[in-house]
Amino acid sequence: MLTNLAPDTITYEEFEIYLTNYDLNKKRLPDSFEGLQELRYKDIPEVIAQRKKDGEAFLEKSEVQSLVEWKLKFGTYRPSLAKLVASNPVEDVRKTTSSAFSLMSDDPDPSKAISTLSKLKGIGPATASLLLSCYNPDTIPFFSDELFRWLHWQPEIKNSNPKKRKSKSTDDDGNATRKINYTAKEYASIFEKTTALRKRLSQEAGKPITAVDIEKAAYTIGKTAENDKARGRIGVEPEAPIETKDLCPPSPKRRKTRKIPNVS
Repeated sequence: MLTNLAPDTITYEEFEIYLTNYDLNKKRLPDSFEGLQELRYKDIPEVIAQRKKDGEAFLEKSEVQSLVEWKLKFGTYRPSLAKLVASNPVEDVRKTTSSAFSLMSDDPDPSKAISTLSKLKGIGPATASLLLSCYNPDTIPFFSDELFRWLHWQPEIKNSNPKKRKSKSTDDDGNATRKINYTAKEYASIFEKTTALRKRLSQEAGKPITAVDIEKAAYTIGKTAENDKARGRIGVEPEAPIETKDLCPPSPKRRKTRKIPNVS
């Protein structure tokens, strides 16, 4: 990843290329993925918005399960997470999501809502942020690996001491690769950085840039960087954003699963 793609320096024109590429590739995804994409970015947010107009915003258990399925397909594959979420009583899901969304109506800071949603089984800060992002896609970012790593990207720091030359938290292209713990503290950092970037790009573009826009662009930037690194192209001008076959997540059979559950 070149410095001009870092969050602090990326221009709106550069950002728009990666955002547009995400939406173009989405149209070519397999049906099983495309349906989940529609649920995550369109259907469920619209349902929540309508419920809010009717007096109470909440999520049904089946809707939460669909969002978790989307998260597992596009993120780290952890089948145990789906089982934990499925163990929540229907009424508990409805009441807890309603309480969390009510908190968001009173305070734009998502920290209290994240804590409330985390009371549900299988719901940690990352999954909680996904639910909140469906409630308010304009300002609430989803805690994805790609977004976290992009927002915390740092140029490689040169050091005369060979033993200290390479940071433990960065790889050769400066992209953050340190372990993500999916904590509330990490999400607070994501929210703060996303808010700042969203405001800057909105001002530059002359139109609103949403948290979902930043999530999508970060996903494409991250996958493109991975693709270029695999080809040994780090440090050179990046190729055009990746095509569908590179953007699609791998089959669950080819993914590494975690032996010890770590709710996110």
